[in-house]
Amino acid sequence: MKTNPLKNLICLPVLFFFLACSSTKKTSVSKEVQLSLPELPMSELDIPIKIAAGPVLEKAEKLVPSEFTSDGWPDFMHPSCDFRYKYRFIRTSLQITCYNNNIGIRFGGNYQVSGSKCLCTAGIPVTPWISGNCGFTPQPLRKVNMILSTNLQFLPSYQVRTTTSIKQIQPIDKCEVSVFSSDITQLVMDSIRSSLLTFSTAMDQSIAGLSFTKFVNQIRDSSYQKIAIGKYGYLLINPTAFRIGQLNYVKDSFSISLGVSCKPAFSSDPVNHIKAPASLPSLLQTESRNGVRLYMNMNYDYDFLTKMLQDSLHNKVFELKGRTIVVKDASIRGIGDQQIELRIDFAGSNHGSIYLRGTPALDTAKQTLGIPDIQYSLEGEDLALKIARSLFKNKIRKTIQGKSYLDITAFLNANKTMIDQQMNREWIKGIYSTGTLKEARINALLVTPQNIQFQVFISGELKLSGGNL
Repeated sequence: MKTNPLKNLICLPVLFFFLACSSTKKTSVSKEVQLSLPELPMSELDIPIKIAAGPVLEKAEKLVPSEFTSDGWPDFMHPSCDFRYKYRFIRTSLQITCYNNNIGIRFGGNYQVSGSKCLCTAGIPVTPWISGNCGFTPQPLRKVNMILSTNLQFLPSYQVRTTTSIKQIQPIDKCEVSVFSSDITQLVMDSIRSSLLTFSTAMDQSIAGLSFTKFVNQIRDSSYQKIAIGKYGYLLINPTAFRIGQLNYVKDSFSISLGVSCKPAFSSDPVNHIKAPASLPSLLQTESRNGVRLYMNMNYDYDFLTKMLQDSLHNKVFELKGRTIVVKDASIRGIGDQQIELRIDFAGSNHGSIYLRGTPALDTAKQTLGIPDIQYSLEGEDLALKIARSLFKNKIRKTIQGKSYLDITAFLNANKTMIDQQMNREWIKGIYSTGTLKEARINALLVTPQNIQFQVFISGELKLSGGNL
């Protein structure tokens, strides 16, 4: 099963803490006491989406009629008593352009027209009809070029509005009906324009009835509900604003960005303490943006950390200088003054418990996490354990005191390739993501008797693409 890179990022601070007791590098830290962590900036997530143009253009070809005709075709229209005509226009394939929500639709076409005249008295034809035509066999069809323009808007109410207008109707071949020496090209162009206007109005009205509020409501409801991220805790996105970029068409693909401003939090507490608002925040139409800047509070209580520790270490076997050590149990707790105590019960060649106590300290400049004042004690009735405690007490203390820390930057660099691989993958059939992790930092740490709190900053890029979008 593929792992989720988000889970890897979220569990980093927890891994940092547990790995801190096994490293031997130096660090310098501040002993300044913090009673609470600072307010975090707003997180901004903007994800560019690239949509294969082929399926969209196929639907557009079906949406725009391939043929426009006069009313009642092939029968004649009678705009007056002494004149009647009929026409048919067959369009070519569509050529689409789109730049910042302005969509251009260019197409050519061929038309044919037939007209007749007579003399009328009191509104009644009194002579035979005299007819002429253009584009009917054996004549070739006449040619015309057309351009439509559509302005696309995403409304604050999560609806779409289009405003379509006719930019050009240009006849390439005129139609002169020689039987009655009349150029009816403009008449035909006006008729085609009228048909296009009717179509454009109907299309704009149809699109105006579309709304993605239901879809966004589902996202909103889940965004204000805590999401279980495996065994690592619960994520709350807590969005405050949604935005959408501008639609563009480049190199056979449509592109647009979706964004959210939020105040995410990650914790061991599964209970929702934030109630979803009754209505969605207004959708913001912005320029297209790209990038993830995530500021997140992470809060773990000791029962949860103990459970994670037990799951990781229970019955884990270590070989140490010919002796077998089996971890049977483990726990972690706060002991006041921003200190923690880690207890590990073991059996095997020796049995007993080891206690590690100290003050976790974060050097934000060097991005190192350590326990410079770490202390240990061994407890148990095992005779060999008592001897070890007596003989090696000072040596062990000198080895680990002031040196236990994790180099966060080195840890990330070592795992960056794996994280990037997880960000560049197929999520579901036809939907791909590409991205990279640029930076991940722990900016603050606070140890209390009830929990351990981190503040994390993550930046990177993530893009989605695929025809199924």
